[in-house]
Amino acid sequence: ELAMADGVALAATYFLPEAREPGERFPTLLELLPYRKDDSFYLRDLPHHAAWARRGFASVKVDLRGTGGSQGRVPEREYSEAELDDAVEIVRQLAARPFSNGRVALWGISWGGFNAYRVALRRPPGLAAILAVHASDDLWRDSIDWLDGILHLDPYHLQIHHENALPRTPDYPLDEAFFRDRFDVRPWLFDYLAAHSDGPFWRPGVRLDRSGGGARLELPVFAIGGLLDGYRDFPFRLLERAQANVRAEVGPWNHDWPHGGEPGPNYEWLDGAERFLRRFLVEGAASDPADKSLLLFLRAGHAPGEELPETPGRWLETVWPIPGTSLRRFHASADGALAEAPPARSGGRRLLARAGSGSAAGIWWGEPTGDLSGDDGESLVFDSAPLARPLAVAGLPRVSVGAAFDAPEGRIVARLEDVAPDGRVALVTGAALDARERAGSDRPSPVAPHAPLALAFDLHATTWTFRPGHRIRLALSTAQFPMLWPTAHRLTLTVRTGGGDDASRTTLELPEIPLDAGTAPSLPPPQEREARSDAAYGRCGEGPEEIERVVRDLEAGTTRYEQETACAWTIGERRYRSHEQNRWQVEDDNPANASYSGRESHTIDLEGGRRLRLETTIDLTSDATALHLAFTRRISENGRLVREREWRERYPRRP
Repeated sequence: ELAMADGVALAATYFLPEAREPGERFPTLLELLPYRKDDSFYLRDLPHHAAWARRGFASVKVDLRGTGGSQGRVPEREYSEAELDDAVEIVRQLAARPFSNGRVALWGISWGGFNAYRVALRRPPGLAAILAVHASDDLWRDSIDWLDGILHLDPYHLQIHHENALPRTPDYPLDEAFFRDRFDVRPWLFDYLAAHSDGPFWRPGVRLDRSGGGARLELPVFAIGGLLDGYRDFPFRLLERAQANVRAEVGPWNHDWPHGGEPGPNYEWLDGAERFLRRFLVEGAASDPADKSLLLFLRAGHAPGEELPETPGRWLETVWPIPGTSLRRFHASADGALAEAPPARSGGRRLLARAGSGSAAGIWWGEPTGDLSGDDGESLVFDSAPLARPLAVAGLPRVSVGAAFDAPEGRIVARLEDVAPDGRVALVTGAALDARERAGSDRPSPVAPHAPLALAFDLHATTWTFRPGHRIRLALSTAQFPMLWPTAHRLTLTVRTGGGDDASRTTLELPEIPLDAGTAPSLPPPQEREARSDAAYGRCGEGPEEIERVVRDLEAGTTRYEQETACAWTIGERRYRSHEQNRWQVEDDNPANASYSGRESHTIDLEGGRRLRLETTIDLTSDATALHLAFTRRISENGRLVREREWRERYPRRP
């Protein structure tokens, strides 16, 4: 255990290399998470940490205070000041341990990458570098609570709030400390809904800013991103704005590691990460802000496919921005064309979107998707002529839309797509903008019905090669269900095209790169990871419980998106089972009436015949004026209900 300044003991597991000589000291890695090291992440942790130990790094996994085996109260939010304070103290203690050479790196994927970045901004003594995988510096537009600045209810919200209420390992006591510090703690989701606008809650001095007025990251960072991950913009912002060494590697995967993320191709990323970290944790090299490099996968244009095993394309070693990058601007016209020459005449097109449209793109801007032609039939689409030559894109495309809405709110969802000669449509990337944030997320302003607006924003980072004979498509809508919570009004969107000034035009800018950009790297194949011998998964993500489907009820006029999954595993004599259901629903002609329901349970069979069962229920509904959140927890022991706790709150819709 690690004792914090207030006396709270944090649970830690150490993965140490075998010393080649007495007193040998090692560079040290720290992963600090609320993901329970003794049960939920027990099978996951050994392969990752042991791989580092075998490369000569001491690697330490610590449960966040109030979670897993650690003492204390669940923090007040993700990446709280208490969490970061603890991280600074842990770094200090680990740097002083007899096995450590005095230099520490924070590392991790997702949460671990988020807090690694935030601790690095503090530059605590002993912290020499960070390794951030699928992370972000922007909690407002680039996270999962207010995705693109619009409310997003993710399965993760159910998962993390559920796990926060599991008892402390290894004994799982249902005592006074458990109820006070975990079970009875008000879930974070209530505060996330209350903070419905960008501001101090979402930007605690951590955003990288082009102007230099934002956060300063001066510690070296090895950053990994995935082109099918929701956090893929972060590596590019680091390359542009960090005041430190940056090595970024961005591949074709989802929210996973490069050696096994789907879809492939994959490689052994630890080789490069080890070389990078040794420079700063062993050699003590100084960080050079001019030393930045990028390994990037350039996707070849390919057909849509949710089960794509391997992405066609090529790896390129380069710098950012990629030399030879130029902006290709395309102009939309009233007849649905997308051309490099502005249209001769101004015009406009209108759309009254069905609130349940957009489901083909999935739950967030990530994961492989199927054919989007059905969603495009409910959107305004603008198509280029078939291309005569290939066009390679790498970076953040930008859209500008001359728009007007018939209600006191507005929203633009933009998707960049590839239309094949056979009519199938592949998603390249997308993003959305709440029209109230047209001058900046920190400067919201009202939307007047029918008022002309100039809306400009970046789409999320991507790479793609549009092939000859294919068309570039810009699809515009006001609905992206269930990814984005529906609007209070059914919006009629008017898109202006042409006109005498840029503000009245609708355009798409693509960052085009040379077809022969970069050099071809030699990447090692993935290496086998060590597996636990005392634990095993049963059926996880398989079988009749594994459901993901869209149900459109024409008679009721609703669209429903459903997910269900289950998992089972054993650790020694203990048995664990989890079951999760998520359901989003909206009235197609009345978007104000939307709902999300989440159900999760854990059943834990312990020694001596003791059985625990934790159940969590989240219900969020909306009407024209408010959001209504109900949250319930129940915990039972040996079939007897021990405690039930419910919270309810009403939140006015965002003004």
